[in-house]
Amino acid sequence: MRQLLLVTLGALLLGAAAIWLMQQDQGYILISLGTLSIEMSFWLGAIIFVAASGLFIWLLLFFKWLLGAGGVRQWWLARRSIKQTGKTAKGLMGFLSGDWSMAERLLAQSVKDPALTRVSLLFAAKAAANNGQIQQAEQLLKQFVSKFPGDKEYADLLLAEMLIQASEIDRAQEILEAIKVENKMSLRLLADLFCLQSNWSALSALMPKIKRQSVFDKNALEALQVKCYRGCLNISDHSLTTVVRRQKIEAVWSDIPRAFRQTPEIIAAYVDGLASADAPEKALNILAKALKDQWHQCLLEAYGRLEIKDGSKQLALGEQLLIKYPQDPLLLLALGLICRRMGFLGKAKDYMKSTIELAPSAQAYNELAAVFELLGDSKSSSEVYKKGLRFATQ
Repeated sequence: MRQLLLVTLGALLLGAAAIWLMQQDQGYILISLGTLSIEMSFWLGAIIFVAASGLFIWLLLFFKWLLGAGGVRQWWLARRSIKQTGKTAKGLMGFLSGDWSMAERLLAQSVKDPALTRVSLLFAAKAAANNGQIQQAEQLLKQFVSKFPGDKEYADLLLAEMLIQASEIDRAQEILEAIKVENKMSLRLLADLFCLQSNWSALSALMPKIKRQSVFDKNALEALQVKCYRGCLNISDHSLTTVVRRQKIEAVWSDIPRAFRQTPEIIAAYVDGLASADAPEKALNILAKALKDQWHQCLLEAYGRLEIKDGSKQLALGEQLLIKYPQDPLLLLALGLICRRMGFLGKAKDYMKSTIELAPSAQAYNELAAVFELLGDSKSSSEVYKKGLRFATQ
């Protein structure tokens, strides 16, 4: 464009000079072609020649500009960029709205724009995975790595996350074990993996790193710790003797921070562990204290699950608590379970009926039906089972 302006300015200067020279000396030019002859003044011919030459050069430069970076090409590239950006925007909108098919299609198309390739490929892969197309997601991530080899570890972490979500645990573990970097994303994925595998010892060993790098916020970290401690208290290796299992459970309990030992979910897991290790009396004593300190659903459920050969002490505890909490359906259900195990079927029936009146549930209906079965009332048992089934399918 600058060249065009210079040419135009030069033409104007030459024109002015030509007008001045024409006033000094006229002269003439004769052009003869066959029978045709043209005669004009020298300066008029010179002006025509210069004008024609200037026009030719000007047109040449104009078309060069038009087809170069400043003209049609730039306009076409800008239009293409806008179009690709529009696809990316629509693809991201589809991603956020959960339309994975549309998101993956539009984002995969927008990778042609170099400025958007990185973001588009990653979101397209994520959309494909969310749509259940793991193989397509892997192909898109391979494209990403081929274009951005320096970001391979991030692509591997994203693939591991997709595989965990798709329950392909073994492949996810292989990828995570091969990645040497330890950052928030890799630690979070390892925590998810260990939870799915119920590998509580591995999660417990990972916990210091998780805390050090602040992988989770306060509430999420606390929930993960509770889950980990509960899992560690569940010693499910029945090849061990009950004495060894109890020793392991006690060792885990002593390692749990004091603040978490007051958590109802962890107390319930400890009680279940003691019961499985043939220490139900100690479990009952712990429950009795815990229920006086805090009234919680999981403690009541553990109380109802606890089986003791002589359940009289357990029943007495429940009936004492019933004075303070006469309308608690979970306590009534627990008392019904205890009475049924002790053979007090009439009391068990009454407690379970009271439970259903206060808070009907499929479990309460099934437990009442089982009591009717023990009483020999098959008709009532069948009717109550049907009610429980209808309730469960509502």
